[in-house]
Amino acid sequence: MASMQDPSFPLRLFVDKERNKVVVAEASGDFLDTLLSFLTLPLGTIIRLVSNNNRPYESVEVGCINNLYQTVQNFNREVFWNGTCKKMLLCPHNPCEKLCQKLKFNVDNTEPTKFLVCSSCGGGNRKFVSIFAGVRCSCGKLMDKEIKLEEEEEDNSKGEGVFVRGDVTYLIFDDLRVLEKVSGNTVDTDFTNKLTQVTTNVGLNQIMDLLKWALISKSPLSDVLLTGKNNGSEPLSSFKPILAPENEPESDCSLMLTIAVSKSKNKVLYAEEEGDFADFLFSFLTMPLGSILKILGGNDLKLGSMHNLYESVKGLSTWYTSLSGPYSSLNNPLLDLKVAPQHGCIRQPLIMVQQQHTPTYWYGTGVIRNRNRVSYAKKIGVLSEDPDQIKNASKMRVIDPRSADYGRTGYIYGFVKRPAIFAVTDDLQVTSLTNASSISFLQKLNAPFNDLEYHVVRIGPNEALNLLGASLTTKAALTKGLFYLVEKKKETKDILIAN
Repeated sequence: MASMQDPSFPLRLFVDKERNKVVVAEASGDFLDTLLSFLTLPLGTIIRLVSNNNRPYESVEVGCINNLYQTVQNFNREVFWNGTCKKMLLCPHNPCEKLCQKLKFNVDNTEPTKFLVCSSCGGGNRKFVSIFAGVRCSCGKLMDKEIKLEEEEEDNSKGEGVFVRGDVTYLIFDDLRVLEKVSGNTVDTDFTNKLTQVTTNVGLNQIMDLLKWALISKSPLSDVLLTGKNNGSEPLSSFKPILAPENEPESDCSLMLTIAVSKSKNKVLYAEEEGDFADFLFSFLTMPLGSILKILGGNDLKLGSMHNLYESVKGLSTWYTSLSGPYSSLNNPLLDLKVAPQHGCIRQPLIMVQQQHTPTYWYGTGVIRNRNRVSYAKKIGVLSEDPDQIKNASKMRVIDPRSADYGRTGYIYGFVKRPAIFAVTDDLQVTSLTNASSISFLQKLNAPFNDLEYHVVRIGPNEALNLLGASLTTKAALTKGLFYLVEKKKETKDILIAN
């Protein structure tokens, strides 16, 4: 429940009383900043925020992603390289963490990133740093000492704001389309005279409900802010699979997958593969929502009203960031969201999803970012006469906990241990077959052996996109995302036989 200390945002609603519908709301930049922060949330964080184990009827399901998240929760840590790999899937870092920390209301409750070094390797000889707890240094001991990250001072000379300017009023429509309230973008007076104006304050509970309903509804403002409207909207989610072009060259990142098809039901029952496919599916949880909406735009993805919110970003001009001053849509972080450092899946076919570059850190007076910022280095006293050198500071390597030996080999294996075999059902429930038999798995599915037909399919970039879109919008991700490959193979076979 919200407390008296929780922030609230004033809204002016224009309501159509006859239809019990919010037509449009006038809001400040602070409120819009919070809505836009939804786009920065990784899917794993979203599922954690919209799920309520104590009151399941208040939870929201996003396609099959809830099943993926639940699978990771239920898996023993021994399935993963270490407990850190499991935690980064359940509580992934936000790529815009520093920006979101400046929000008046930050919905992301993920523990802030900490920088840890080995307390045994003292003095200026520290060569490793970790952004996760439970990681071991090259000496074999835990990196358990937190150190401060020195950062540049913020530039607030142009006014307050995070993603947009706080001193601008915005028009937010019921389906989360957003316009700036400027000349030419005002609500028609004759039209608004027919509507009822309602002034309200939106607090914590309403913000969290808006996150939930924005994922599944085409009218989240009405669903959350109008008495008696909640739960009255029909869910809206869909995407259109796109077929790969003929003779598409194979990608180095393609995965080969065995899928079992029910001949009587014309659907994919399950897929069986080694760890790469499991890593690929689990990596969905680390992807920011905004990056997914960007790459699936060509598939006409409809995810509640979130796609309208993302598309509105392109049309706004009053951008502002409190960390580095004003910016335009050309360098807007919301239009180029990437997976947080060390959270990406290395061997996977979804090449459109990129991971943020891991920054370079130096240990000296503190840990600093971006050594080329000479004025900053000089200010904190770690700049030598040579502008490209930092005195009394050692370059540090960020250890990636996904590596089998905590990053010292430089090779990243993924989230799950190898060797391993996993079975994935149509609704993306994942089972480890390492210590179980395929026969017992089939018995649980209640699938007759004589009804099964096996196919080996290639998962390239296009198929990976279709799987991601299906996982967000359906309960039959494998069938909706991959069954067309089986049909295509049958059509090709029929043509060859006919000829």
